[in-house]
Amino acid sequence: MTKRFWLTTALLLAAAVPASPARASEPGLTVLSFLKIGAGAHASSLGDAYVAVASDASATYWNPAGLLGIRSNDVVGVHNSWIQDLRHEFAAAGFHRGRSAFGASFIGLYTSDIQRRDDTGLATGFFGYSDVAVSGSYAFQVAPTLGLGATARYMHQSIDDQTLSGMGFDLGATWRTPWNGLSAGASLRNLGGQLSYDIPGALNFDLPTTFQTGLAYRRPNVAGGGILVAADLLVANGDDASVRFGAEYSLHEQFTLGAGYKSNFDNEDVSFGVGYTRTIRVNYAFTPISNDLGNSHRIAVGYAW
Repeated sequence: MTKRFWLTTALLLAAAVPASPARASEPGLTVLSFLKIGAGAHASSLGDAYVAVASDASATYWNPAGLLGIRSNDVVGVHNSWIQDLRHEFAAAGFHRGRSAFGASFIGLYTSDIQRRDDTGLATGFFGYSDVAVSGSYAFQVAPTLGLGATARYMHQSIDDQTLSGMGFDLGATWRTPWNGLSAGASLRNLGGQLSYDIPGALNFDLPTTFQTGLAYRRPNVAGGGILVAADLLVANGDDASVRFGAEYSLHEQFTLGAGYKSNFDNEDVSFGVGYTRTIRVNYAFTPISNDLGNSHRIAVGYAW
C-alpha cells in the first residue's frame, strides 16, 4: 500500500475509531475524539488557551458563558486544513440580548475517499469517513461579574457503513475578577453517557469529557498597542493534563500578532497567528506538526453587527 494510505488509516484509527475489543473495557478510552480539536484560528494562535478569552460565536465550543461577551450579533466560519487529507470545519452564530445570550454551531471532520484493500492488498473500492456535530447554547448573566452557560450537542460519526450517534452537553462559566484586566473562565465539555456503534455486539465507549480552566489578562496602551496573555489547564478523559499559554500584541485594536504553546502533545506544541479586526474579523493560524504528518493551517472569518 502507499505511504499516504497507511498514514491516513493510522490517523483515523488514532483519532476516530474506537479501541480494539480487547481493550475496549479499559477506562479512559473514548470515541468522537474530533471534539477535542480546537475551534477557531484565534484560539489556535494562542495555543488554545482560550476558555477565558472566548467572547464571540466560537464560545459555543470553548465556553458557552463567553457568548455574553458578544455585543449584539456575531457569526464566524473556520476552515482548518489539517493533517494529511483531513479537513476540519467550524461555523457558529451568537446573539446577546439583555442578560441572555444564545448560540448555535456546526463542527465537521472529513477526509477524501480512502482506498479499501483486501487481505492480499488488492484494491476493492473506496470508503468514506466523517464526523459531524451540531449544537445549541444558552448563557445567562447571573451577576455583573459572573456568567453561566450550557450547550447541548448532537454528534454523529460515519466510517464506511458503521455509524455512531448520541448527545453530549457542556457547562461553562466566566468571571471578571476584581483585578483590572484579569478574567477567569472554566468549562466542562462533552458530558454524557456511553455510546456504541450500530453493529451487533458493539461495546460501549466514553465521550472525550474535557475540563478546561484558565485566566486571561488584557492591558491596553502598551507600546502603542495592547497585550493579551492567557494560561489554561486542560484535562481530558484518556489524555495527560495539558498546560496552554498564549500571548498576543494588538496594534490600534485592528492588527494582531500572537503565539502559543501547549504541553503533552506528541506531534505539536507551538503555534503562531495573525489577525485583522474591524467589523469583519480575519484570522490565520499556523501549527507545525511533526512526524511527516504535515502542518495545520486555520483560516477564520467573522462578522459582528
